[in-house]
Formats: sequence, C-alpha cells, structure tokens
Amino acid sequence: MPHSHATVALLDNQDTGLDMLAELANGAGMAALPARDLNELAMVLGRSCVDLLVINATNLQVPLAVVFTQLAAALQRASVLVLVEANDVATAVDAMALGAKNALTLPIEPGRFKRYLTQLVEQRPQGFICRDVRSQQLLALSERVAQTDVTVLIGGESGAGKEVLANHIHQASPRKGGEFVAVNCASIPETMLEDMLFGHEKGSFTGAHARYLGLFEQAQGGTLFLDEVGELPFALQAKLLRVLQEKELKRLGGTEVIKLDARIIAATNRNLQQEVLDQRFREDLYYRINVFPLKLLPLKDRPQDILPIAQFLLQRHRGSMGAMAVNAKFGAAALEFLQSYAWPGNVRELENVVQRALVLAVGGVIGMEHLLVDDGLDDFMQQIPQMEAMPVAVEVPEEQYQVFQATGTDGGFATAETQARGLSDVARDSEQKMILSTLDRLNGSRKDAALELGISPRTLRYKLAKMKDLGLAIPR
Repeated sequence: MPHSHATVALLDNQDTGLDMLAELANGAGMAALPARDLNELAMVLGRSCVDLLVINATNLQVPLAVVFTQLAAALQRASVLVLVEANDVATAVDAMALGAKNALTLPIEPGRFKRYLTQLVEQRPQGFICRDVRSQQLLALSERVAQTDVTVLIGGESGAGKEVLANHIHQASPRKGGEFVAVNCASIPETMLEDMLFGHEKGSFTGAHARYLGLFEQAQGGTLFLDEVGELPFALQAKLLRVLQEKELKRLGGTEVIKLDARIIAATNRNLQQEVLDQRFREDLYYRINVFPLKLLPLKDRPQDILPIAQFLLQRHRGSMGAMAVNAKFGAAALEFLQSYAWPGNVRELENVVQRALVLAVGGVIGMEHLLVDDGLDDFMQQIPQMEAMPVAVEVPEEQYQVFQATGTDGGFATAETQARGLSDVARDSEQKMILSTLDRLNGSRKDAALELGISPRTLRYKLAKMKDLGLAIPR
C-alpha cells in the first residue's frame, strides 16, 4: 500500500504534541486521526481503517497496558509506534512486550520520524484493503465478530474478496495462531468433497492406503472457510449440518468420534434464502451457518477502494514480472479509467487487468491503452499483428554494420529521417496524423472516425489517450 493512502491514528493528551504529530504525519503523505484520550481513540479506531497508531507515552492518563488491552481487536491490523522519554528504558521494553512495533525516544527529529512512519506502513502485511467508508464499517464490524466464535456467512459477488475478508477475520481473532483452511465447495466433485471435509481411515475404500485427516481436523484450533457453500450437493448438506450441530465427526470407514474445535466461516454468491424456497438448500443448514451475516459490496459500489487495491496489486505483481516491471506505475489517464470503470468481475478482474498492464507497459508508465478489461480483449486480439516486437539484442558483424545502417528492409536507401528515428517512429507519426486529420474532418466524432479508420471505438480511445499523454491536441 503506498503511504499516500495510509491512515495514522495519534494518541497524545496534549494539544501541542498532537498538532505536531499530525503535521508530521501529513507531511509524510498520510491522513492523521488525532485522539486526546483512550475513549476518543476507541471511537477513531471503531469508525476508521487505521494502518498505524502512534502513542505518546510520556503523558498518558492510563497505563500503556490498558490501551493495548482495551483496543486489542482494533490493533490487530495496525502497527503501533510508542514515543518515550530518552531515558525511559522500562516503558520502551514494556511497549515492545505489549506488541508495539518499536519505541522511539523524544525529542523527535522530523525527517527521521516521517521516514520511519513510511517504512512501518510499507512493511505492514496487506489484509483487507479498505478506504471507502462502507468498507471501513464492514471491517470494523467483522473485527468485532472476530473476537467471538459465532459462525459467519459472507455474501457477495464472485471476485469481490470474500476469502480475503474471511482470512482477515481469522487473523483478527484469538484463533490466529491456528490454521486458516479454505475449500471451494463448487470446484470439487461430491464424492471427493466428502472425503476432503471429513477424512478417512486406511482401507476404508480402494486406494485409501493411509489415514487422511479431513479439512475439519486440519482446521482444529483455527478457522475452516467454506467458500461457495451454496454449491454443496443436497445430500452432503445433511452431513455437514450434523457435524456443525454436534461439533464432532467420524472419518469415512472409522468408528472413532473426533471432537472438533474449528471456527466456521462460509461464503456464497447466491441468494440462499431463495435457494431454500426453491428447495435447493436445506433450511436448517441455512440457519446454522447464517448466525452472523456479513455482506461484501461489489467493487463498483465502494469506489474509494479501487485505487488503493490497484496500487497494492501493482506492487504485488511487479516482482513476479522480472526486471522490466520494477519501475512500472499508473499514469493519470490509467488512474482515471480504473476509478470510473464498473468492474463487473470485481477485484479478480482488476487483478487480471493489472497483470496484463504490467506485460504491455514493459515497466514504464501504464497508460489507458494498457488496461485491457475483459470486454475489450477481442479488440486487442485484432491488433496483435500491428504490435511491435520487443527489442532483442543481436550481435551484428562489424563488416555488415554499415549495410544495416544505410539500407531499408526493402533494399532501398533509408532517408536521413528514418536513419535518425527509425521506421517505427515514422509509421507512428503517420498514423497519428491520419487519426487527427480524420477526426478534424468528421468534427471530432469518435464513432465515425473509428468506422472510417477500420478500427474499433475502444482501439481509437486507446490511441487517443496515448497521443494525449504525448501532449498532442485532440479535436473535440
């Protein structure tokens, strides 16, 4: 997450200290949320998604341990930095023991402090990214639920991030030391799914050469996430219901009763109430898993989340694209498009678009023409013959160098212009002049121009965006 999107909560009982900390946080490109006492801090953490908490321990009105105890749930996702007096080693040690990331001594050196804030935020593991107020409210509620063991049902469209939210609930819960075990109920055949969930004993069926502990047992002490639970076959729903009710199971082919201690989180993109009415989902199972429902909105309905998620995905995938993608970043036109697009495929589609852009932008600035959404892939495939190959280093014998330099591909002599700039540059200039003259003649009509030029309207928009980035005036 870039630090320009980070939110920092500040706890200082003195207004002068609070103002100074807020000014430094703002100077580091972060949003500062000040609090003068523990109650005010609790309200700040309850309504906002906070990445970092800075506590001035020199004038706290309550013991530092009380702050960590009362705000334990909210502090699961925030790194904590404690400020102490220069010689107060005991408070610094206590702060680290309570879970603080570090303790810094006063007085603060502004430049060093701002750099340290940035480093702390950038080093934080990413969980459920939220900047939209509705996402922050959902996250605050989910972290309150995380402190209990109630079964949670997460609803939402495919690709919206239900598993990410489920994992975040696990990480914010007392069970975070256990395993987070996930299974997609829609992707596994019924006979295999039963075995995967409940396990089997050696010799219970042909091919069962050893005992297998099912996912329920693997999640002991942790969380079992049943994704797309609405896809469970009807017969298997009854077996799942019994396990959830009794909190125990027998492996296939076994007689031993295994007591279970796993928190259950289920998710679905279906309307399970309608599925119950249509007799495709058991009513008793529905009420068993729907103890606490959470609804994850589609990405288009939480627009302030789009750019932070896109920036996070860009950072995540740059490393896997090799050296050419290390410096890739979004251009202004790309950011505008990301923010305005409807994202029918939600975060999953956004991640695909970011990975495509990293391939096409070759490590430079990502423009709108590099953002290939799913409904534009056909247009892109038609353009492939026009795309330039990436340059490849080829060793040319010195005696042939002058020939390549002086002649064109058709054996004729190149002009001085093509020698200096290359044939691809000349072709690009010619294309740009043709587009501009066509638009000018058609009074700026993009639709008519695309038709006359023999390209799709989307392709024309890509090319115009690229020309605009180069500073060319585009007819309106």
